[in-house]
Amino acid sequence: MRKVILGTWQDKIIDNRHKEKHLINDEFPELEDFEGGNRIKAFVGWDGFFIFDLDVPVIDMMRAYVEKVQEESCGYCTPCRVGTKIVADKLRDMTNGLGREEDLRTIKRLARVIRDTSMCELGHTSMTALLKIMELMPKEFEEAIKNRRMMRKGAYRAIATAPCIEACPAHLDIPSYIDAIRGGNYYESLAIIARKNPLAGICGRVCVRPCEFVCRRAELDEPISIKYLKRFVNDQILSYAAARSKKAETVPVRSDKQVAVIGAGPCGMTAAFYLKQKGFSVEVFEELNEPGGMSAVGIPDYRLPREVIQAEVRRIMETGVKFTYGMRIGSDKTLEDLKGKYDAVLIAIGAHKSKDVGMQGEQEKPEGYISGVKFLRDLNTLHHIGEFDPPGGTHLVVVGGGNVAMDCARSAKRLGYSKVSVIYRRTEKEMPADEEEIREAKHEGVEFNFLTNPTGMKIKDGKVTGLTCIQMELGEPDQSGRRRPIEIKGSDFHLDCDILIPAIGQAVDLSLFTQNFPVKTTKWGTVVVDEETMMTDQNGVFAGGDCVSGPKALIDAMSQGLHVAHCIDQYLGGQPMNMPENERMFRLIKAMKLPQAPVNRVGNKPRCNLESRPIEERIMDFDEIEGGYKPKEAIREAERCLRCYRIAMFVTEE
Repeated sequence: MRKVILGTWQDKIIDNRHKEKHLINDEFPELEDFEGGNRIKAFVGWDGFFIFDLDVPVIDMMRAYVEKVQEESCGYCTPCRVGTKIVADKLRDMTNGLGREEDLRTIKRLARVIRDTSMCELGHTSMTALLKIMELMPKEFEEAIKNRRMMRKGAYRAIATAPCIEACPAHLDIPSYIDAIRGGNYYESLAIIARKNPLAGICGRVCVRPCEFVCRRAELDEPISIKYLKRFVNDQILSYAAARSKKAETVPVRSDKQVAVIGAGPCGMTAAFYLKQKGFSVEVFEELNEPGGMSAVGIPDYRLPREVIQAEVRRIMETGVKFTYGMRIGSDKTLEDLKGKYDAVLIAIGAHKSKDVGMQGEQEKPEGYISGVKFLRDLNTLHHIGEFDPPGGTHLVVVGGGNVAMDCARSAKRLGYSKVSVIYRRTEKEMPADEEEIREAKHEGVEFNFLTNPTGMKIKDGKVTGLTCIQMELGEPDQSGRRRPIEIKGSDFHLDCDILIPAIGQAVDLSLFTQNFPVKTTKWGTVVVDEETMMTDQNGVFAGGDCVSGPKALIDAMSQGLHVAHCIDQYLGGQPMNMPENERMFRLIKAMKLPQAPVNRVGNKPRCNLESRPIEERIMDFDEIEGGYKPKEAIREAERCLRCYRIAMFVTEE
């Protein structure tokens, strides 16, 4: 825990130097060390600062902060581009013992100009902490001018961030790639995305877009269409490159170390791509006969066309990553085999098993009962080649409230079932599925039965004929934060149906672990790793993605792929392993739970939405529902970005 001695945030002041009454909470329970024993002494941010140790070199701290602002300035406007440089120079002079009394007046005057007249949030927020610290600690600056001595330097960790960057699990530089689109620089935009995301075409279609839910543009009108701008720039470059047969450049092998990746899903492909960029030989082993993992066999083509996945993988292969399909680790090859041949092994097997609902009759597995994972897997691997045989019947019921349940229900409508129902034990508000998916399922004719839970199957002659259900009510919140569903006694009722698809969760297939090569797992059936290094209890064997975290969003698995590639690189280089410094800073910022200031701008420039195919047309096939942006639409949408950059800086002991 770090206790604030002096600080301010959004004009609220903490001053414990003389035990004066503070105005806001003065403790950060989750903030102690930056990393192992390296204490955090201060934090400087966009709406103020917090000092935890009075030994902090205050003026040098602000010099470092303003220099970082100047470094990140885009240069579009004079106040930020020129003003920050002058302020940084004046502060540097002061730390070198060359400050003059008029410098203080110049710094204050310029700081206000930068704050009030800059074109984006970087400039607007960059001088807040400086002005406040000069107000609350005037003697520090006056004595620096008077004494004219060289000041000691501090240890600083600074980062350019934004709400959307912090919300993205991969911490993609979203304002930067959007700004490149605004300028028509599509190759530059895709290159910025590729620094942390090699699957832009996939993410641009099925990402759950946590970035958009914190987009500050929503305070004015609507959030920026971040996801679809990513899709736009990927599709623009992909079609351009394909038309000219332009391939990705092969990355030369710069190391004699070899890495095996088990699983060609989002985590495995991401890790393989960045490990190859670092110069290693990488081979990916995939049980399926195609790449993509659950993104390929768990997401229908109307949301994510198969050719998009294949194009993404083709680009990864062109860099030199080798893919071996139809190879099940645990039977065709063992973990021992891989560990004996490769210098590091990454387990990224996802969560391809299904969970049972726990109702009567489920153990009999009657005809018409099929798990959501299997239903989608069979559909996505066989339908496009004309070999999928849908379960017979007219009324199909899906149990669950996540995206898998929505994919099952919407796919069922396209397969021609006359009635498709979703049963969920909470209300629509608590459903974990993407709001877009719920809305579109309703538009396509899927019926929803909320506050309903199945308790047993009706089975006749080995076939599903119906369900016994009970009505629910919501009680107190559970560990997930959602209100717990409670059965209403005596509210049982019968529901006729022919097909039942439980889609309430997924599990990890741990059969690749044997007595000869055990890997520690949790009671929930996931792989145990060190949070910092992503290594299992077997030296040189790492794990990431859904097999570690349990089923989560695609972008979460990709972020773990990025993290584990960093750690494997350190491991193979004989260096101490730890999480990337930027990732550590993002986690610390999140732990501080700093309030956001309201946006002081004019809105009334609505979002440009994608055009969808008519409902009566799209439910007849599995073709993609939306068309992408046209260039004029994408540029117009990119122009709505407020560029909410701000600088965060930690002052550490060393």
